[in-house]
Amino acid sequence: MRLSAKSLVILGTATLVVAALVWLVVRDTGSEPYTIKGSSLSGWTVVVGAPTDPWVVALRPPATLTDSLFQQLSRKAGRRLVAVPHALPLVLRGEYEDALQGVNDTNAILRFAQDELPPATTFEAVCLAHHTDPANGGELFFVAFNSAEFWKLRGDLVPAFPEHAGIGVFDPGAQPPILPLAATDADFGRWWPLQFEQLPDCQAQLVVR
Repeated sequence: MRLSAKSLVILGTATLVVAALVWLVVRDTGSEPYTIKGSSLSGWTVVVGAPTDPWVVALRPPATLTDSLFQQLSRKAGRRLVAVPHALPLVLRGEYEDALQGVNDTNAILRFAQDELPPATTFEAVCLAHHTDPANGGELFFVAFNSAEFWKLRGDLVPAFPEHAGIGVFDPGAQPPILPLAATDADFGRWWPLQFEQLPDCQAQLVVR
């Protein structure tokens, strides 16, 4: 049976309405608050990055934080997610090679970070956020934090004589305190350095219990 032009218009409109409703449901589900334990906002460990990591020194949070958030995100996202290395970068590999390695090796930065960021340091969770790669639509989900100690560390790493440190200039504001959580593909390295703007990037509130 052939449908009339009017019937096709009605059918097409109904399809668009259903698709819009589905999109709204998925969006609303994704924006529901996430819960985290207050105890997981401290007790972080300073670690040296693996050769494949985008950072040379980072902070590793308690597994209770990342495991819980990844599980909540996986339930709400509505699509397959890939777990990424769960560490908050203190110094990225690129900025170390360009602007720091001439005055400090990774072990020196590690010891410095351990002094400046002891396990008692508490991070303030801002939100669960995400970026979309305009080139291929890939997405990265991450948690944004506030930390005066983080920014102090980054500022204290600026070399007194940058001309001895490398061919670049170390910018302490170039990488905010970001904890990667999950992605839609395995191409993790392309996201760094990762900037954060609260208004466009925040997807959901984090509720501390």
